Amino acid sequence: MNLLYLHMLFVFGWAVFMVSLAKSVACKENSKILAVLSLIFMLLVLYIGTKLMLAFPQVAKSGLWIHTKLSIDILAMLLNIYLAFIAFKNKTLSNTLSHVIYWTSVIMFAAMYYLTLFRPF
Repeated sequence: MNLLYLHMLFVFGWAVFMVSLAKSVACKENSKILAVLSLIFMLLVLYIGTKLMLAFPQVAKSGLWIHTKLSIDILAMLLNIYLAFIAFKNKTLSNTLSHVIYWTSVIMFAAMYYLTLFRPF
């Protein structure tokens, strides 16, 4: 399978599991299985993305879109680690903060998937 298609598949899987984890934290369920799955998919996205950068070094030097995508990736990774910490420690968040985290993760993954599929600038 092509590395780019594999990367898109793992980004989609990571998005599904992390958004589900954010919803689980918002509903005070704190699913540890979703936390582990989202962390595994996060590491797979990081690994395949690194392989893509090594396979196509001209893409890394091509412009602003890759830096924008990587910035969104890093923010999503930090949010994923924070959500996994909350899930494993069985902590609770305020209702407003949990909804902000949920919608932030949805918007980040929509932007990240758009930047994975297209090269807008």
